[in-house]
Amino acid sequence: MSSISALSNWRPVAPPPVVKAGFTGKPAAPGAAPSTVVKLSPEGVAAAQQDQVAEAAAPVSTAARYKGLGYAMLTQFTAGAPVPVQHADLPASVDNQFSLSVTTRSGVQVQLTLANVDDDTVLQVSANAELSADERKALSDLATGFQDAIDGLAGDDPKVRLAGLTQYDSAHLASVDLHAEVKQPTVPASTQTLDFHVDGTHRKATISGATGSAQIDIDNSKLESLGSKQQQSKAIASYLKQFDQAATRGHGDAQLISQFKDAFSDLSRTSVTEEQRSSQLASQNKWTLAAEDQSALTGLADFSASVTQVPKWSNPSKPRESDNFSYEVSQNTRVDGARRENRSVSQVQQSRLNARFHQPIKQGSQLHLDLTPESQNYEYHQVSDLATSDVELGYKDGRLKLASLRQSASQSEQVQQYILGKLVSDRTIPQQQSLVRDLIGSLAPYQTSDASEAGNDSTEARAQSRQQSLATLSDSVLLLASPTDLALRAVTPP
Repeated sequence: MSSISALSNWRPVAPPPVVKAGFTGKPAAPGAAPSTVVKLSPEGVAAAQQDQVAEAAAPVSTAARYKGLGYAMLTQFTAGAPVPVQHADLPASVDNQFSLSVTTRSGVQVQLTLANVDDDTVLQVSANAELSADERKALSDLATGFQDAIDGLAGDDPKVRLAGLTQYDSAHLASVDLHAEVKQPTVPASTQTLDFHVDGTHRKATISGATGSAQIDIDNSKLESLGSKQQQSKAIASYLKQFDQAATRGHGDAQLISQFKDAFSDLSRTSVTEEQRSSQLASQNKWTLAAEDQSALTGLADFSASVTQVPKWSNPSKPRESDNFSYEVSQNTRVDGARRENRSVSQVQQSRLNARFHQPIKQGSQLHLDLTPESQNYEYHQVSDLATSDVELGYKDGRLKLASLRQSASQSEQVQQYILGKLVSDRTIPQQQSLVRDLIGSLAPYQTSDASEAGNDSTEARAQSRQQSLATLSDSVLLLASPTDLALRAVTPP
């Protein structure tokens, strides 16, 4: 039988608090010690977890156990319930845990924890100082995002859902952190973990599990290089395609790559140009970039991201042949110059893939590698890929003097074929493509200062032509890891 225990935290006042429709419990006795345990009735648990089966049924799943509870804890803040100042230590036997830590602009630190100890579910809430009404409202607004993160990770197919937590009220909250641990029914037993942090200048997520780990670090401090929502969506979609291609080429773990993609997509949707122009963000910059500059960039905040799988040694006859997958991708942008009229802008994107894996010689067959010669019929692949995209812009006295795009993609795959354990073939498949473009022809004719040189076209026609040119250029600067794809881009005018 499941029960919910609140340890040293939420101390409700009469009448008993309503956590969610029908979710009620017995309040702690007046003057109770901090270690008082509050037991919520089974009926209350069932009401908060609307889709949870009756307690007499089969054991409650992790997803069902926490259904609605994260949301319920945070929405309590708008009810004005008192918050204890202490957060008791959890016992060492915690099975699963979701902890949310929030620091407000005034410096108040708030902690919330959901966990289970054996068959008891533990709820903890604490704040080291009084919260204002606005701070309570800002915390309550995180309810859906917190619950989405819990539901995603607690499911049978763990997913990373962080979009709601990135959209926090930055006017009243300084930072938001999430730590989650969920036990997985693997053999041997393993734990899926997620650590997430967001503040005014950075977003970071670290994922770890039985198959490997992934990390995404977003630098949101360079506001001048951020693009529009549409531009960011295009760039994110392009990168997700690159991740899929890398996973296919290097035999990456499908679940780990899926989680990596989810986290990258959620964290990369940062503030955009439209928001800067309608807020005080623009005033924090030395200057704003021109539309021509923005079109030569991805529109994304700078980032570094990586996925690394836990190596496996699937061939006992050749212990040096490991199966592994490592992928890194990054972007770095620089805006320099003492004056806007003499500014320089550069952006470098880069990706690197290294992978090794065993594969049957005949497509569709299965490998059963052991110590016998009869099992040693296979191919061993070693993949090493590198791709870069480098944009440079330079202005002198307000006029564009330098605009170049340099891109390259190289792939190398060594394939060793073994029959009865003996090497019968060793070949390397190389591919390489590069692209160098002078972008002045795409940008300069559409600069405001050159409007008089645009011919007899109407102002509206020139504006439409300019927008089309810039949109096309924006697509062509995105990183491509496939030499074949880059070759197609090379024959397509920007």
